[in-house]
Amino acid sequence: MFRGLFLLILPLSVIFSDDFYPGDSIVHEGVYAFYNYEFDRGISILSQARIDYPDHPGVHLIWAAARWVRSQAYDSVNETHIVLETDLMEIKPIYENLISRYPQDPVYQLYQGSSVGLSARVTLGRKEWLKTLYRAYSGFSIIGKVSAESPHLKDASLAIGIVEYYAGISNILLKWAVNLYGLNASSEGGLNTISIAANESDWAWIEAKGILSFLYLWVEDEPELAYEYSSSLVEHFPKNYYFNLLLLESMIRTNYTHKSLDQIKEIDNLTRDLTDRQKDWYGPYLDYEKALLAFHSEQFAISLDLLEKAISSYSAELDIILGNAYLLKGMTLDKMNNRTDAIFSCIFNRFNSDFRSASGEKNNFICFNRPRPFES
Repeated sequence: MFRGLFLLILPLSVIFSDDFYPGDSIVHEGVYAFYNYEFDRGISILSQARIDYPDHPGVHLIWAAARWVRSQAYDSVNETHIVLETDLMEIKPIYENLISRYPQDPVYQLYQGSSVGLSARVTLGRKEWLKTLYRAYSGFSIIGKVSAESPHLKDASLAIGIVEYYAGISNILLKWAVNLYGLNASSEGGLNTISIAANESDWAWIEAKGILSFLYLWVEDEPELAYEYSSSLVEHFPKNYYFNLLLLESMIRTNYTHKSLDQIKEIDNLTRDLTDRQKDWYGPYLDYEKALLAFHSEQFAISLDLLEKAISSYSAELDIILGNAYLLKGMTLDKMNNRTDAIFSCIFNRFNSDFRSASGEKNNFICFNRPRPFES
């Protein structure tokens, strides 16, 4: 399922050093607030900014994205889809008007393409695959045109890199289609392009670093690089629960055991401030991370108990952690010499995980090739 996520154009991160557009600093303040889980304050700032600076190129999309993120903290999955879809419909004519008034400014087109791409997130959540592909492609087409005509806009590198990366790990037909755009359809090229957004863009760096952390953890199996990016995110947004979880897994998998224990304490403290919906969403995620640390510490019985808890209570919309939990369960059972149940858990993971990753290679290894308990 997470392959579809890589198609989405989601530039929420607007970070301005100076007010190039009137209202930049206000938008900056609102973005920092909601990325730091101060949702109501962030939305209040952005709502007022829409009134005070209606010609700002990013404020309308960022407002819609912020309201969606807040909805995820309180509402059911279906309600979050309704909130996002309704708000995107509201801002659609606004961007059409802004583009007609400022035809020479490509930044307005960049945000329009981003809003179209973000609408694919709704259909992805509803598992409407054809609509997801159409909306993501439509948004990317706009952003790709902006990137080609205005290569100095490094923010477009995020969307371009995501498409390049996804094509690089997909079938030859998609690679061919992406190459027709003049892009580099390879995972390495995609990572390099996303890195440009992470290191050089004015506003896409937050999402770019988050995506790179995700990819280096669960697809590329390079936790040292994930640690670098997730550390930067937590430094800027210490209350962001998701960024802290990314940092925790990168610590565990780079064998920073003592740092991992301290990080778990920090996350446990942050848990108290979560909404009930967020606790339902993130609780299994944290249990999985604790299980991973226990596994690396060879506390296999503790790891198995935590994994059973994570799997049974999993309620997140997308299933990356669930798939990894089943894989880790298989690895743990294998270590405990329960080969039959280990194979069953790994097979179940194969049906839950539809993305290429180093863990997929481990999955095949443990499920079908090893006569003895998994090592390493």
